[in-house]
Amino acid sequence: MNNILFRIMLLAHRLVKGIANRILDKRVIRPRNFSNEMIRRYAPFFEGSAINISGWRDEDGEGNKYKSYFPNVKSYSVSNVSNQRKGLGSAGKEYKEIEIDLTKDLPHEFFQSFDLVLNHTTLEHIYDFKKAFKNICDLSRDVVIIIVPVMQQIHQTKDFGDYWRPTTMTVAKMFRENGLEPLVIKCNDQPFAPVYCFGIASRNPIKYEKMFKKDLDFQMGAHNYGSSLDKNGLLTVLDK
Repeated sequence: MNNILFRIMLLAHRLVKGIANRILDKRVIRPRNFSNEMIRRYAPFFEGSAINISGWRDEDGEGNKYKSYFPNVKSYSVSNVSNQRKGLGSAGKEYKEIEIDLTKDLPHEFFQSFDLVLNHTTLEHIYDFKKAFKNICDLSRDVVIIIVPVMQQIHQTKDFGDYWRPTTMTVAKMFRENGLEPLVIKCNDQPFAPVYCFGIASRNPIKYEKMFKKDLDFQMGAHNYGSSLDKNGLLTVLDK
């Protein structure tokens, strides 16, 4: 009886999810739209030199380029890796394109050579997750923006694998382990689509105190699974 009831409820959930994905505004459902909106919200606060790491063509999936999100940066580059289908040479002539392989040791000349480093949904495809995360942080002398799926179906291809779904706490703690203070941690927590974690961290957090409010929201998956989040104990756990 329980097994039959479970199957009925599972089918009902899939039916509701399928209907929602067809009739609701994609800006509400699609996690990429959430992460793009978050980038748009904070991008004007950042200046100096910027780079989109493993950025392919710098496309935002909505017909725009991420470069256009950052009106106050003085220079904007894209990195890719050679000998890959979406690799070096993809960005186009309007970009300064650099080869950086996040799975290898970061060349000394790139250490803290950018004011802002953006990485969108790449880390889940790299088996040595911690090394890649460290390389991204080491590229920046100030701000890092990372977007990574925390709940999503596996989506490997013949070109790349799909290894990780880090939690919001993982992202925040790894920022701190690499010398940056988390300023924003946020998810598009809703029941009808994959869930992304959006994170901003800085080596100079005091610089941004008067620009925008610190927003650390570690909630994820609550619509589907409920919540047992102890908000009062989160930062204590991260400090351990």
